[in-house]
Amino acid sequence: MRRLLTFALSLSASATVLVALPTITTSATAAPRPVEPGLEQVPLTGTDPGDLRSEVITGKRFSVMGVTWTPDAAVEEVDVEVRTRTGGTWSAWEHVEAESDDAPDAGTDDTGRRLRSGTSPIWTGPSDGVQVTVRTVSGADPRDVKIELVDPGTSPADQVPAVPSGTAHAAAVKPAIITRAQWGADESIRRGTPDYTSTVKVGFVHHTASSNAYTAAQAAAMVRGIYAYHVKSNGWSDIGYNFLVDRYGRAYEGRAGGIDRYVLGAHTGGFNVDSFGVSLLGDFSTVPPSAATMATVSKILAWKLGSAYRDPRGKAVLTSAGGGTSKYRAGTKVTFDVVSGHRDAGNTSCPGATTYARLPALRTAVAADLGPNLVDPALTGPTAVTFGATGTLALRAGTLQSLPWTASVTDSAGAVVQVARGTGGQAALTWNLTDAAGRPVRPGTYSLRISGGAAGVVPYVRTVVVGSAPCRGRPVDRAVCQAKARTARR
Repeated sequence: MRRLLTFALSLSASATVLVALPTITTSATAAPRPVEPGLEQVPLTGTDPGDLRSEVITGKRFSVMGVTWTPDAAVEEVDVEVRTRTGGTWSAWEHVEAESDDAPDAGTDDTGRRLRSGTSPIWTGPSDGVQVTVRTVSGADPRDVKIELVDPGTSPADQVPAVPSGTAHAAAVKPAIITRAQWGADESIRRGTPDYTSTVKVGFVHHTASSNAYTAAQAAAMVRGIYAYHVKSNGWSDIGYNFLVDRYGRAYEGRAGGIDRYVLGAHTGGFNVDSFGVSLLGDFSTVPPSAATMATVSKILAWKLGSAYRDPRGKAVLTSAGGGTSKYRAGTKVTFDVVSGHRDAGNTSCPGATTYARLPALRTAVAADLGPNLVDPALTGPTAVTFGATGTLALRAGTLQSLPWTASVTDSAGAVVQVARGTGGQAALTWNLTDAAGRPVRPGTYSLRISGGAAGVVPYVRTVVVGSAPCRGRPVDRAVCQAKARTARR
């Protein structure tokens, strides 16, 4: 370790507050409403660059904090330790992760502004002082270092009851999820509009690497604090995770854009496209997550992966966008488990050793929550052909459980052109663009469909368009072609 920077905060009343926090005093039965987060960014200055010290006075309480600095490639292996003070009593020193790989991909809306490096947001609970130690291995000190103090506020709506389960989505039921409105997201601090990815291939499991010492009534405030830190301290457009789960097994909507949609997050640097992130609220390096937490994580993964027909026990390939992770360069194709831990993609210990050890069991649980779902469906062959074209189209899908299946081709009027049936783990149909009599099918739109003979199995459907053949060449050939087209249209 080449540099040591120590900072202490104590309670007073002479600091400048950058963002004020209104107090909500409505009754306990009040509807959820936005809670404006209070943020104080304390710059750290000193005369000795090798031993930067700053005694900072603050008159604001906080529950979430972190340390940030200007990104600099020369600053390597930053080690941060913190202890906090509540009511005059100091906690023990705690190591926190710096240079987190929770990050947006390069070129996204999140990176279109001034970003900052630093620690993950740290839940401290209501506190009035903090001491921070920062060490670096390289000869370069972090520049423009700031302690970030977030007051997520309180609201009677923090004690949100579990929402009833929603309707079936793919083969898994949509789990109860506390919405952004319910946990008090202040949408005025969010910037830009949500971005989307075309599908999801991988669900990445994270932990917030923060304290587990929070009550059921504080969990929503913890989410608000992470949201404020990601936006105001890291400089992102929104909270990075798509979903969060507390130690009581309650799920929270993360990044805005629609729970049912594939929202592009900022959770797994370099691999946010075609993935989503679920983060456990707490630190599970040595303490295992609760059974309630893991059960909810399983339900979220089953619901989202099932909507894209993914096999939670399978593999998927993602292409690195670089930037956020130093583990794979941009353009590298990487094979992941469909249910992966953050450490599989980046140089991080996330989601904690105890959570990571439970991923094999989690994959089995997700498959059980999904039930007899269709997985990994694919159509081999073109989706647009001309009349009279030759060739074969193949429609296939696996199943998570052995079940009766039907694969069919129907025309725009719903008439069956071809059908195949079977029982087992693999449904398949091949079609050579002819009808039951072996004649070329007429121009039109055809649906290729695989459905399972079990409740809750959502069919997989692809559309193929057969167009009229172009009539070119000698006049006599064109006449024959046109005659065939008229016959086909009858």
